[in-house]
Amino acid sequence: MRSHSAKASGHATRLTTLAAIFIGAFALRMAVPMLWPGIHYPDEIMQSLEQAHRLVFGNGLVPWEFRDGARSWLLPALLAAPMWLGDALAPETGAYRLLAQALVAALSASTVVIGLLWARKHGIRHAVLAAVVLCTWFELVYFGARALGEVVASAFLFTGVYLCAEREPRSPRHDILAGVCLAGAFVFRFHLAPALALAAVWRCRADFRARWVPMLVGAAIPLLALGIADGLAWSEPFGSIVNNFRANILQGRSHVYGTSGTGGYVMHMFERWRYALPAIVPLAMWGARREPLPLLVAVTVVLAHSAIAHKEYRFIYPALLLIVFCASLGTAELLRWFQQRPAGSTASRGALFVACAAWLALSLTLAAAPTMRPEWSRGRAGVELMARAGREARCGVGLLAAWSWTGGYSSLHVNLPLYLLDWDRDRWNTQAFDAWILPQGVLDPRPAGSRLVQCDVQGAAGVEALCLWIRNGGCNATGATNEAQHVLDATGQ
Repeated sequence: MRSHSAKASGHATRLTTLAAIFIGAFALRMAVPMLWPGIHYPDEIMQSLEQAHRLVFGNGLVPWEFRDGARSWLLPALLAAPMWLGDALAPETGAYRLLAQALVAALSASTVVIGLLWARKHGIRHAVLAAVVLCTWFELVYFGARALGEVVASAFLFTGVYLCAEREPRSPRHDILAGVCLAGAFVFRFHLAPALALAAVWRCRADFRARWVPMLVGAAIPLLALGIADGLAWSEPFGSIVNNFRANILQGRSHVYGTSGTGGYVMHMFERWRYALPAIVPLAMWGARREPLPLLVAVTVVLAHSAIAHKEYRFIYPALLLIVFCASLGTAELLRWFQQRPAGSTASRGALFVACAAWLALSLTLAAAPTMRPEWSRGRAGVELMARAGREARCGVGLLAAWSWTGGYSSLHVNLPLYLLDWDRDRWNTQAFDAWILPQGVLDPRPAGSRLVQCDVQGAAGVEALCLWIRNGGCNATGATNEAQHVLDATGQ
């Protein structure tokens, strides 16, 4: 009886610990959109939150990807339920957007729990370091609540790699779940296919006949969801993958947004990690002696994306997650190598504390580095001014700013027409709208009856300040030809 009670108490303690770690990781990730409600890259809004807003509220800008069938509706659909719930619980508060981001943050925080369980197999040092590093590493916190396919896919990828790395045969249910996770990562980021294939082969290599069928059964679930969603939306199962591959890979449409050489991601990592890179890489390699699969998958992610001309740092976010996890294992191995004492001894606990503190200090230092500091407020001005325009405007909003950096209707949150302005002021119909968002100093002289409401610095998306102006009176859209969706459709943006 006492033994059963002790086991139950120990189980409850472990669950409480895991819950506390999850809540801590979740809180850190949600602090970013709550304190710095900006945009890392327009896709964060236009390909996910804006489309979820269309599903729930019926209004939103349609980028070319959703016009030409190059994106799946799975991610917007995933965000639609919490967006609806947030608006129902707290209308006119911005909760609709925060709750959608909270779902992404929860998926990101789940990787901290999985990483702890994974590392615990190798010892308490490994578990503690994995939890601290995955919970607090600045890039994982920065991206953690962003509604990007890479972030959502990473949660599935990390869990899938964990299941595939398991050395024990386990039951078919284990392999079914691994298949679900790997295919889940694929449907949210199909560019991960080479890395996912590697993980699947790794899992099946010891007993291919017994494992590939359950994994295939599991993989069929998210793949079927993608096929049905694309069939309904684009009249072609898996059409979003085919159309995206054709447009961006074969036709090079993504090249419009910039290209770089094969070493682009190494340069990106050096720009973000600086002096830490020569330390993190060897630590990750050392950790890979314990768990080789996560580092192999990370390298595959980087290599596969390096072959694509258009590069963005967010594309290799899944690799960054796996690399820092391996580096945490390597740090634990380093401690064990230097200190041949039991993990629970006073000296060992002290060394573990120092190692955790060093990782935390490194993360804070890199987060505040000149290359990273502006990123925290990137695109903040556009989002905040658009939200305020939604509260102040009565009949329309004009934008002489990058439309994709304003958050669109997912920030405006009212069904008012948006107008995209150009620098030729003779073509402006200022009577078509009663609110303007534009760079500071552009509107001079000001239209009669207008007032300056707010100016704010855009951050890394531009050094100039953006300002919101409001004009008194009504609107007359007669002759206005620059309504936002009309312009996007006409120009192919």
